[in-house]
Amino acid sequence: MSFSVRFFGTSAASPSLKRAFACIGLVKKDSTSSEDITLMDCGDGSIRRILEARTSVLSISNILITHHHSDHLSGLVQLIETMSIEGRTRDLSVYGPLGLREYFYTVQKITNVASNRRFNLTIQELDQEEKVSLGEYKITPFSMQHTVPCLGYRVEHSDFRLAYTGDTEPCQSSIPLAKNVDLLIHEATYLNKDHEKARETKHSTPGEAAEIATKGGAQSLVLTHINDKHETEKEVLEEASQIHPKTKIAHDGFEVNL
Repeated sequence: MSFSVRFFGTSAASPSLKRAFACIGLVKKDSTSSEDITLMDCGDGSIRRILEARTSVLSISNILITHHHSDHLSGLVQLIETMSIEGRTRDLSVYGPLGLREYFYTVQKITNVASNRRFNLTIQELDQEEKVSLGEYKITPFSMQHTVPCLGYRVEHSDFRLAYTGDTEPCQSSIPLAKNVDLLIHEATYLNKDHEKARETKHSTPGEAAEIATKGGAQSLVLTHINDKHETEKEVLEEASQIHPKTKIAHDGFEVNL
């Protein structure tokens, strides 16, 4: 059995020619190379990036949504529609913040999405630190600090610990989220030169992400939600690696083993 994190989309909300909107897969692969995926966020166009990565939508067992901004959520309906078209019969569970159930079923009522699906869909809204068991994984959501309610997710397994912030400015709950994890996936939307813009929009800089990783004792840090219209990967990496040397920048198609 092996585990990895596969980055399907790594862009900030500003559209990018190189990067798709937020979509990350926690991949479990067995001895036959069969994959089981827990998806974290599903921004607009995620289905295309998933297919480009030669990943089957039918391998997705669970979906964790951090918040209701379109670059993290609006691909969910199309993904479920595609699962139905592909003949999925296995149940699907989706987790996220308050309002997720209303969002999906309102869209379903209007569009009749996946009306002929042959699988059960469960949407569960989570409160901060409301623990959930997903098979071998223990999931703990933490309340992040963004312009809308946002959940960061801590995923624990007997072999590893992983944390993903979604969108957030630095906040107290980021530290227990990241405590002693093997890998922290943290947003890094603005460079320090745009610190005021980061505070205005409640996002983080690479240096701030690195500080959270250091304070939490995270072994490795991967930065995502990259705004490549205003900054280069070199600049992003330089700001973070001065504080946390074991830092990498995600790009679409990037995969890191756990």
